[in-house]
Amino acid sequence: MKVSVKKHQESTESQGKEFAQKENTTKELIQAKEEMRVPESIFLGIMHLLAITGLVLLFTYDKQTIIRSVCLMGFLHYLSCLGIGSGVHRLWAHRSYKASTPYRVFLMVLQSLAFQGSIFHWSRDHRLHHKFSDTDLDPHNMNKGFFFAHMGWLLVKKSQALVDEGYKIDVQDLLNDPVVSFQKKNYYKLSALICFIIPTFLSYFIVGGSLVFGFLTAGVLRYIFMLHITWCVNSVCHMFGSRPYNPDILPTENLFVSIFAGGEGWHNWHHEYPRDWRACENKWYKWNPNGWFIQTAEFLGLANTHLEKVQ
Repeated sequence: MKVSVKKHQESTESQGKEFAQKENTTKELIQAKEEMRVPESIFLGIMHLLAITGLVLLFTYDKQTIIRSVCLMGFLHYLSCLGIGSGVHRLWAHRSYKASTPYRVFLMVLQSLAFQGSIFHWSRDHRLHHKFSDTDLDPHNMNKGFFFAHMGWLLVKKSQALVDEGYKIDVQDLLNDPVVSFQKKNYYKLSALICFIIPTFLSYFIVGGSLVFGFLTAGVLRYIFMLHITWCVNSVCHMFGSRPYNPDILPTENLFVSIFAGGEGWHNWHHEYPRDWRACENKWYKWNPNGWFIQTAEFLGLANTHLEKVQ
């Protein structure tokens, strides 16, 4: 009887501590929500205004210039998709396959083209997202609203609970990768060059128009569009779509997001089988350029999926 009472007391104390911890976490999150990340908010605000300016400017040009510009932006957009999907998401964040150094360098360049944070920080936060998906410890918790999951989470400071959990995530593999370390050390210089300067000059020489036109369209407009497509995986794919593989979780299968994100919208499957390098069921009708790119790299001897395919 004494043992039973002791266990009951321990259980009660444990429940009390757990409740207090959750209550403190909630208070921290509420407090963090009120504290804006001012530099990031200003930067994203300016970029959105410049993107709108670029969109308006684009349609002041002739039809041929518009077509060439849209084709260039589309090409750069899909290169960014490879850097995010095949690279930082499936290779580095989930370690779902291995790759040679030249291949990793190439994907690092493409991930810098997307300018969504370094491979190190992107991967760490994504691992946290999968560990605590759609809870208070998820960086872009869908339960806090569509806007928060889409982009609001980037506009507020993380709670101390989120910061602490981030430090607990195992990132030793990322620290040991010289490609990741090089990008982390030189991230802003690389991103400024690859995301904005190079696309500006590509537009100038390939599309025509001024350097300002190239910067506002191939640089900023394309960048903002890529951001929103990536954010849709956190918002749209946690609200709209089907849940055929696990109906008890929020992530969904969304064709629209998959088309524009290179196959990253098959999210119900991905959360059910996060280590699958394809990030979707192996069906011919599943639009998945990021998976096809990995297969091509494996055919060329640049990647190795170890045949760890979910049937």
